[in-house]
Amino acid sequence: MTPNSPPTHALIWLILGISLGALPHFSYQPIWVALIFIVMIGWRCMNIWRGWPLPSKQHRAMKWLHLSIAILSTVLLITSYGTLIGRDAGVALLTVMLGLKIVELRNYRDYYLSCFLGYFLVVTNFFYSQSMSTALLMFVVVAIMTTCLISLNDPKRLLSDRSRFKLASQMLLQAIPVMLLLFVFFPRVAGPLWGLPQDAYGAKTGLSNSMPLDNISQLIQSDEIAFRVKFKGDLPKKSAQYWRGPVLWHTDGTTWTALPHAKLAADTPRIKAVGTEYHYTTTLEPHNDHWLFALDFPQQLPVSPNSHFTQDGQLRSNRPIKQRQQYQLNSHAQFTFNSQTDLYLSDALQLPEQQHPRTKKLAQQWLAETQTPRELIQRALTHFNQQEFFYTLTPPILTGDGIDNFLFESRRGFCQHYAASFTILMRAAGIPTRVVTGYQGGEINPIDGFLVVRQRDAHAWTEVWLANEGWIRIDPTAAVANERIEEGMNTIMPLSMRSPLFIANSEKLANLWQSLRNNWEALDNRWNQWIISYGPKLQQEFLSKLGISPNWQSMVIWMISSVSILLLIISGFLFYQRQRQDPLARLYQTFCKRSGIERLPSEGPLDFAARIKLQHPQNHAEIDHITALYINLRYGKQAMEIIDLQRAIKQFQPNKTGST
Repeated sequence: MTPNSPPTHALIWLILGISLGALPHFSYQPIWVALIFIVMIGWRCMNIWRGWPLPSKQHRAMKWLHLSIAILSTVLLITSYGTLIGRDAGVALLTVMLGLKIVELRNYRDYYLSCFLGYFLVVTNFFYSQSMSTALLMFVVVAIMTTCLISLNDPKRLLSDRSRFKLASQMLLQAIPVMLLLFVFFPRVAGPLWGLPQDAYGAKTGLSNSMPLDNISQLIQSDEIAFRVKFKGDLPKKSAQYWRGPVLWHTDGTTWTALPHAKLAADTPRIKAVGTEYHYTTTLEPHNDHWLFALDFPQQLPVSPNSHFTQDGQLRSNRPIKQRQQYQLNSHAQFTFNSQTDLYLSDALQLPEQQHPRTKKLAQQWLAETQTPRELIQRALTHFNQQEFFYTLTPPILTGDGIDNFLFESRRGFCQHYAASFTILMRAAGIPTRVVTGYQGGEINPIDGFLVVRQRDAHAWTEVWLANEGWIRIDPTAAVANERIEEGMNTIMPLSMRSPLFIANSEKLANLWQSLRNNWEALDNRWNQWIISYGPKLQQEFLSKLGISPNWQSMVIWMISSVSILLLIISGFLFYQRQRQDPLARLYQTFCKRSGIERLPSEGPLDFAARIKLQHPQNHAEIDHITALYINLRYGKQAMEIIDLQRAIKQFQPNKTGST
């Protein structure tokens, strides 16, 4: 290690901080990014602990190897992302290059550069998640990166590792009051302060404008929250909790798709609501599409975000939902929908030619045996209920004609199998029918009273159109697994799919896990409601409650005034607070007290040692050893361990009875 090289303990802190900062990125980056980063970090660790050579003029082979890895990384980045620009590509580039930089780090300049890039790596984690857990982890990483800077400026290790981290944490905690004042008073603007590239919203789990026969069943593997709902007053019963999303009309025999949005009239459908009205507030997680999920059927558009209804009953935002959205709605669980006519009845009768022959034949048979559409619908539901059909979360793969295979052979499926096959049966019998997707049910968090709807609650049902009655919801899944609709998805899912594997066989542990998760999610919801969602509207409401005019001029004045007053208070506290000595000075002061002799203000360590030796000649060697350690630590160039001085002072016990 050269004289200008950073000390080993500072390097270890830097490696720890950068590794923790990069760790969350590995879950959504290509596996090779994590492998290259880990290999580079491992290379540097082996250099520290085993003396492995690093890239240098003396080790040209290592230098060429390092360069080859850098070139390979660039090629892989371009191959994987097609660019080096954008959120995903940029963060992957930063992660790989930080790993490469750690290997070639030689001097203080390289160390400072890596440390500052580590701070930026912390920021990039919030491009993907602003959750409370991410914030807590990044607080720890920032504390470690600050510890890196403290370690670099403590080459003689006057502070222990614990003391360095404690000092860094104290510095961050001391900044929290100023941070809170800036958070509250800094004027908010609508939307983010910067624009993220389009790839920032690419990989979102949820529903889509199409429904292959295995689409929704894949969502049950996701425990992600789709949205939360807070009701004012009573909740609708579980069987009425249908959260409307995309409406699907066309099928090619295997996949169902929605009508082109340009074809759908952006106009409120003719709804006549009856029965109980439910008032609620929905907090929707970003999904990078236009759907605003609502209890079927809402009576008006939300105030925010800007949105519209379509003729098939979809509530859609005018812009993609790229940030968490909160909106208030009123809905009726009972209603009539376009009872006189509908613009798209022909689309609701579309069938693929020369497909599903056995299904079509069965529908024609039922049509001949029944008198009314209502009778035919009931005939189909009775068929699902009384025949050996099974509701399963792991349906078998359908071969050949999927609908015919499901109805006549496998008879095992998920909600989309029953919705798709029922729709084909109805259309083959001349009854206009469409598939509606969304979510059904949810679970109440007993901690905060929010209804939590997860991706696993995704569901598909159907709507049939009858003259003078309009669109009527028919859920064929209820004919096979009524408990799925009446009690929710948790009654269907095995414990192993709802809990970690190590507690899946214990109901008590599973209940404990559920309780802990409820508390965490309630706390995380508060974080989302008050921190992440603290935008212009919430800021204005909060400041108005404090009696502060919520305009830019007033907020800037309050922000500057409050921060200035806080800084004056802190400065005054520090000014009047008794200055604490550094660890080395405190140790030497302990030595002075143990000597039993008062040290003069102008007396240096050598003169004071000479006076102590006159008083305690029997401790001559100890006094010289302690004085030499102190001088070397305080003034010398040679880095020594402060622990040696601590040990020597602890052992220093002058014999006062033998003094002259």
